[in-house]
Formats: sequence, structure tokens, C-alpha cells
Amino acid sequence: MTDMPTKDYAANSRRMAVKAKGGKWAPHAVRLRVLRTGLFNEKSSDFARRLEVSAQRLSNMENGFPLSIDVANKIRLAAPGITLDWLYHGEERAVPMDMIMRLRAEAAKPEHRHQP
Repeated sequence: MTDMPTKDYAANSRRMAVKAKGGKWAPHAVRLRVLRTGLFNEKSSDFARRLEVSAQRLSNMENGFPLSIDVANKIRLAAPGITLDWLYHGEERAVPMDMIMRLRAEAAKPEHRHQP
């Protein structure tokens, strides 16, 4: 035996994010795409640049990976009036009516409708 302290070398990493059921048709993923196109009329890469996140990170979230609180807060700064409740749950109550009308009109377009 030695007098050396034992050290735990197990990894101290977080769990990997899991893609939501429905992938790109997961409700939060659709809301992100609707917000990007309806309010900003931007390609994903341009919107990612606006938010100061990588295009890959935004693409992952638009394709069903969880929306991080960090990105959600960046979206709130870029789009005053958008709430965390809307981003995560689709709750419209606190979002300004003019913004809701633009988002609803965008969401009604065929490219945002899942057709199994």
C-alpha cells in the first residue's frame, strides 16, 4: 500500500442533449424556424450570426435538440417581446399582438406544417 491519495478519474461531463421526439417537427423547433423567418426573414446562418451562436448550434435546435436557456435569452434580446413561455411552450399571452399576428401568419405557411 502507498500513502498516495486515491484520485477519481471518472469523467465530469454533462449528459449529452437528446433530440426531441419529432425532430424538426418538435414544437420548439418549429417555433424557432417560424420566428427566424417570420420576424427576421433570414437564413439560418444569418440568424445564428445575429444571435452570436454557431450555425451548427442553431441548426441542431431547429432540428429538435433542446433549446438552451443561453440561446433563448439571446433570442429575447434580438426580438424584444418574445418570451421564454412562447419559446418553450408556445404561450402567447405576454407577446405583443402585432408580433403574434406575424408569427401566426408565418406558421400557417406550408413549409411549417408537418405532413406525414
